[in-house]
Amino acid sequence: MTKFFVISPNYTPGTGPSNALYFLKYVNATKFLFFKQGSSTYYKDMNMYALGIYNLRINNYVLSRIVKSLVEKLRPDYTLSIAPELLLSLEEEVLEKTIVIPQGVLEPVHIKYEPTSIRAISTYPEIMFVSRRVGGYVAISYYMLRRITEIFHPRKVELIWNPVREAFFELGMKKFQKTTLLNGKRLKLLYVGRLTKLKGVDKLIWFMPEVLREYRDAELHIIGSGPLQSYLTRQVRKLSLEDKVFIHGRLPGAELLQHYADSTLLVTASYCESFGLPVAEAAAAATPSVVREVCALKDHVMLGYAIGFKKDNPENFIEAIGKALDRYEKLALRGFKIAQQLFHPSIVAKKILDLLQSLKIS
Repeated sequence: MTKFFVISPNYTPGTGPSNALYFLKYVNATKFLFFKQGSSTYYKDMNMYALGIYNLRINNYVLSRIVKSLVEKLRPDYTLSIAPELLLSLEEEVLEKTIVIPQGVLEPVHIKYEPTSIRAISTYPEIMFVSRRVGGYVAISYYMLRRITEIFHPRKVELIWNPVREAFFELGMKKFQKTTLLNGKRLKLLYVGRLTKLKGVDKLIWFMPEVLREYRDAELHIIGSGPLQSYLTRQVRKLSLEDKVFIHGRLPGAELLQHYADSTLLVTASYCESFGLPVAEAAAAATPSVVREVCALKDHVMLGYAIGFKKDNPENFIEAIGKALDRYEKLALRGFKIAQQLFHPSIVAKKILDLLQSLKIS
């Protein structure tokens, strides 16, 4: 059977890196996962053996030597990596059968809102060195396709979007069984993601008093965890929005799905996303989105199931909500169709396998 060696140093079930690799469930192969914390274990849902190490202080060069020793031992047919800097020590013949699936690039806006992210600059010489040697790159959005090409100049790069789990598509199917998608219920806005300044979730709360003047029964439900959680709770109290804004923290899968099912619109004021997983999940669940029109969020607007806003003010946000409600069923249907074509994990798996097969041919 074909062997895959998968490198994802920050892999934790339920997080972005693990979701990005969810397509592996549809890859019929023996799969080994290398990540930086934990112990050797087995992920049944993806039929994948996990080879973890505990020491998080090991630098990238030492980690790349460990990766090399594992490759020599396992002799995989193909290698997939979310972290190209850990490919430094691999031989040319291994790199030629390797694809890199980066989940983001460092932008000035990251440093502005998350100053410690500047540390990532130190890995860029390593990434540049590897980029021209690997078989190919996968871009998870049009935005990433452009930035990968501009920054890393790989010899091959292909657009393959991140996957969305099947449960969201099932939710979308259930919604279309209803006679009407948008009924007379209150306007429920949903935010899903990390609670950080970069994600702009504090702006959503700041917009709410004006939103309530236009839509009296509106509610904002915030799902996620992060360093801003206490600040956001205080912000809600300061604005006397306790009965209109609800901060739920991180929720298990079933509860999260129920919020997608009950929500009118997914909303985000994030200042940059490389893919925008919640927007893709909302599309699969036949829920339109209102998004800040930047980075990959602009791609979702271009694909026709999200409405964008550009200015950092409530008026622009409310205008976008109005447009989304006016075109609701059309946006929901468009999102569901596009999600089936681009985000279903079986589709993503086929495209990844096609790309790997093309490396073998070339």
